[in-house]
Amino acid sequence: MIRIHFSAADLGRVVFPAEPEPLWEAALAARALSAAAARESLPPAARRWRQAAAPLVSPSMRPLFKLIAPSGWFPDFLTPTVATPGVQSAAELLAGTPTEVFREELDERFPRDIDPYLHGLRAGNASARQALGTAVLDFHQNVLAQSSDELSRQYAGDLAQRAHTLMHGGIEALLTTLHPDAEWTPPILTVHTLRLNESIEVHLRGRGLQLYPSPLLAECLVDDNPRRRPVLIYPCADGPAAEPHDPDADTLAALLGRTRAAVLRSLITPASTTQLARRIRISLASTSEHTRILRAASLVTTHRSQGTSLHSLTPTAHTLLMQNS
Repeated sequence: MIRIHFSAADLGRVVFPAEPEPLWEAALAARALSAAAARESLPPAARRWRQAAAPLVSPSMRPLFKLIAPSGWFPDFLTPTVATPGVQSAAELLAGTPTEVFREELDERFPRDIDPYLHGLRAGNASARQALGTAVLDFHQNVLAQSSDELSRQYAGDLAQRAHTLMHGGIEALLTTLHPDAEWTPPILTVHTLRLNESIEVHLRGRGLQLYPSPLLAECLVDDNPRRRPVLIYPCADGPAAEPHDPDADTLAALLGRTRAAVLRSLITPASTTQLARRIRISLASTSEHTRILRAASLVTTHRSQGTSLHSLTPTAHTLLMQNS
C-alpha cells in the first residue's frame, strides 16, 4: 500500500508530462521486458508490445537491462529530471550522473561483486558511463521507435481522458477516478499494490506530484526522491486497440492519402503537433502542413494555448472514420 499525503499547496501542483519522458519510457519498457515480477502481470497491450519488442533487443542495450532488478526495482538515477527535450540530451544527462549517486543507489539493491559492469559504474568509469548512455539511445532507436505505436496511442488516450476529467470535475475528480486501486480520501491518496506487506508513506510537503500514465504496468508505482517532485506511475486507462489497416483496401487512404489518413486515425486521441509527429513518424513541418489541410477540410480543429497547438477531430471526421473502419 502507498499512502500519499497532500497539503493544500500540493493540490495545485499536480502535473502530467506532455508526452512520454525518454528515460522513464526506457526504464519502464526495460522493466516490462526483463523483470520477472513485471512480466507476470503485464496488461494485454503490453504483452502484445513485448512479443514484438523482445526480438529487437541487442547486446549494446545490456547496460540498461543490468539496472533492472528481478523484482522490477530500478535506481532513481535512471530517471532524472531532464530540462531539455529529446532522448539525446536525456542520455547525456544520465551518463553524467555523479559517481557518488551511482554508488549510493547501486549499493542499495545490488551486491558489490555480482557484475563487472555495475562495479565499473559504481567506480564512475568513463567507459561504463558511455555504455549506459549508448544503451538508452540504442533502445529508443531500435526497440521503442519500432514497436511502440499502440503504447503511444494508449498514453495519449489516457492523457486526453484525464484532461477531460480535470476540466469538468477538477482535481478532486481526477484523483477520485485515477485508478481502481487508488482511493482519494482528502488529504490522502491511498494506492493498493500487489505487494500486500508493503507500506510506503509519501509526504509531499509542497513538492506537488507528477502523475505518469504507463501502458506497461498492471499496478501503481511511486518514486519519492527528496531531490525532486515525487512521481506516481499508474496503468493507463483501458482503450480500444487499433487494428492494422490493409493498404490495398484502405478507402480512407485512397481518399485522403496514406499519411493524412494516418494523421486522422491517430487523432482518435487528441495530440499536440509534436505528439502527432512522433506517432506518425514524420517531421514537425509535415505534420503542421497535414493538419492545416485537414483543418481546411473541417476534419480537424486546433486549439492554441501558451505556444502549443492541440489537434482534435471534428464530428465529421469521427463519422468518416466510423464509415471507413
